[in-house]
Amino acid sequence: MKTKHKVIISAAVILILTATSVFSIVAEKLPQYRKIVVTSTSRRTMGQTINIQGYIEPFAKQEINVDTNQKVDEVYIKEGQDVKAGELLFKVDDTDLAYKLRAEELSLKAAKADLSNLLKSESKDKKDLSFAVTQAEIEYNNTLDEYNYAAIRCDDNQKLYAEGFISKEELDTGLRNLSKMKSTMNMLEMQLDKAKESLNNYADERQQQLDKQKSSIELIQMNIDNLNSKIDISTKALINGKVIRCKLQNGQYPSVEDGKIEIYDLSHYVINTYIKQNEAVQVMEGQKAAIVITGLEQKTYLGTVVDIEDSATMNQSGSKVPMVKIKIAIDEPDQNVKVGFETKVGLDLNIRTDVVAIDFQGIVEDYNGNKFVYLFKDSKVTRKPIKTGIEDGFWVEIIEGLIPGDQYILNPPERVQKESSFKLWSFGYELK
Repeated sequence: MKTKHKVIISAAVILILTATSVFSIVAEKLPQYRKIVVTSTSRRTMGQTINIQGYIEPFAKQEINVDTNQKVDEVYIKEGQDVKAGELLFKVDDTDLAYKLRAEELSLKAAKADLSNLLKSESKDKKDLSFAVTQAEIEYNNTLDEYNYAAIRCDDNQKLYAEGFISKEELDTGLRNLSKMKSTMNMLEMQLDKAKESLNNYADERQQQLDKQKSSIELIQMNIDNLNSKIDISTKALINGKVIRCKLQNGQYPSVEDGKIEIYDLSHYVINTYIKQNEAVQVMEGQKAAIVITGLEQKTYLGTVVDIEDSATMNQSGSKVPMVKIKIAIDEPDQNVKVGFETKVGLDLNIRTDVVAIDFQGIVEDYNGNKFVYLFKDSKVTRKPIKTGIEDGFWVEIIEGLIPGDQYILNPPERVQKESSFKLWSFGYELK
C-alpha cells in the first residue's frame, strides 16, 4: 500500500514538473507571437488624390493698354462700376489714327492693283522671253554660217598662198576677219544661253514676285486691322464685369501705368492650374474638387472642373513632362474668397468601386520586386504572390491573388518572411 502511494506521488511530481516546463516554454515563446495580427481582405471604393496649387482668379478678365500717344477725349467709366459687353468705356482722339488708316487703305488698294496687273501680264512676259530666245538663235545661227564659210575661204587661201596666187597680206586679212567672226559668234552664243536661262527661270522668278506682292498686301492689312482695333474695339467692354482699374482722365495723354484698364467678371471665382498629362486624361469637366484657401484651412470649399485645355505645354515651372491647364470654379464662394488668394486643390483620380483591398502593412516585397502576402487558413500560414493596383492612403488594391474575405497577416514579422509556410497556433495571434 505504501509502495502504491509512493508511485502515485512520484507520478504526480513528474506531471507537475512536465507541465511547469511546457508552461515555461509557452510563456517564453508567447510574447514572440502576440504581436501578429490576422485580418481579412475587404471590398472598397478607392481612388488617387492629387494635390495642386493655384490662385483665385475672376471667371474672365479684360485688360486694355491705352497707347501713350493717343489722347483720351472722354472717359465713361470709373473704378467699381459694373459694365456690360459692348459698352463704350472711353473715347480717344482718333484724328491721327484715321489719317493713318486712310493712308494704309490707299496703299492696300494700290498693292492689290499691282498684284492684278502682275497676274494679267503672265502671257505677255512669257511671249517676250520666247521671242528673245528665237531672235538670239537666229542671230547666232546666221553668224555660225558666215563663220563656217569664212573658215573654208581661209583654207583655200592657204593653198593659193602656197602656190603663189595671193599675197601674204591677203592671207592675213582673211585670218583676222575669221578671228573677229569667232568672237562675235561666242558673244551671240552667250546671249542665247542667257535668253534660254531667263525663259527657264521665268516661273520661279514670277512666283517670287507674286509671293512678295501678297506678303506686302498681308502686312498692309495687318496694319489696317491694328489701327481699327485702336480706334474701335479696344474702347469697348468685351465681357460683363466690374471695372477694377481705370485711371484715365479726360483730355489727357495717359502714362503707361494710367493707361491700364482692368475689368473682371466676378460672377464666378475660378482657379487656373496645371496638371500632368497622365493626370489630365483622368479628369473630366463637371468633376468635383476640394479647395482650401491658404490661411483658412479650417474650411474646405467645393469646386467644379469647368474647362480642360485641348493642348499641353512644357513651359510650366520647368516641368519636363507635358502639362495641361484646367479651370476649376468655386461652387459657393463667400466673403473670404478674394482674387489673388493662394489655394490648395485636391482632385480624386482613377476612382474604382468594389475593388479588393488590403492594408499596405500586410504586403512584403522581395529583392526582385515581387509582392506577396501571408495567407492564413486553418492555423496554417502560406506565402501567396499578389499583383497590386492603385494605392489610396493605407489601402492597396489587389488585382490578382486574393478574394474578399481571405485572412492574411497584417504585420508579418521579419523572422517568418523567409518562410514559404508555417503553423500559427491560436495563442500566437489576434484577430482584427
